[in-house]
Amino acid sequence: MPGQTQDKNQGSEFDKGRRIVSCYSFTLLEILATQFTFFERLLMTWRTPVFSKEVDALHLTSGEKVLHLGCGSLPTASLLIAQEAPVNVVGIDNNKIAVRLAQHFIKRKNLTSSITIQYGDGTDFPIKDYDVIFVAINVWPLDKVLRHLATATKPSARILCKGSHEDVTTLLQEPEFASLFTIDEVLTHPNSQSVILSRREP
Repeated sequence: MPGQTQDKNQGSEFDKGRRIVSCYSFTLLEILATQFTFFERLLMTWRTPVFSKEVDALHLTSGEKVLHLGCGSLPTASLLIAQEAPVNVVGIDNNKIAVRLAQHFIKRKNLTSSITIQYGDGTDFPIKDYDVIFVAINVWPLDKVLRHLATATKPSARILCKGSHEDVTTLLQEPEFASLFTIDEVLTHPNSQSVILSRREP
């Protein structure tokens, strides 16, 4: 029905708006965290329980390659993944200032041997060699990123897509994406969801 289609489109636009707001909100907080220890500890304390739960759910094994899309200025997920599992992590962001700050942060933490930060965009970054891909909550446009993941990842790759409430699961239920991905697990947090998905075989 036309009314239902209109509501669905409005919902998609609202969810996209929330991701954009999250992007800029987190950017400000993370810049502060790279400069002031108080904000770093605040964000790490807030994020650690959620990220630890996500790392456990991904069942990382030694030597796997992990890609963190949208690592931001304070690459918390990259940091916690590298601390909790013997894997190599590459964090990317399409904000050059965020990349420089994140590179400095990783160097200050003496983690350059296990974490690499690069400039890149999730819509076209080469991802075929990665075993696990972590899509941050601030990454948008999510539909374009998912289309890239659907065609460029290895078939066995595990993907964790962070969402605000049910925006990711709602998008994945649309016919286009339901034909491309299988939802393997949904982790629910107080203010977000983590959706673990895999590519459907053609």
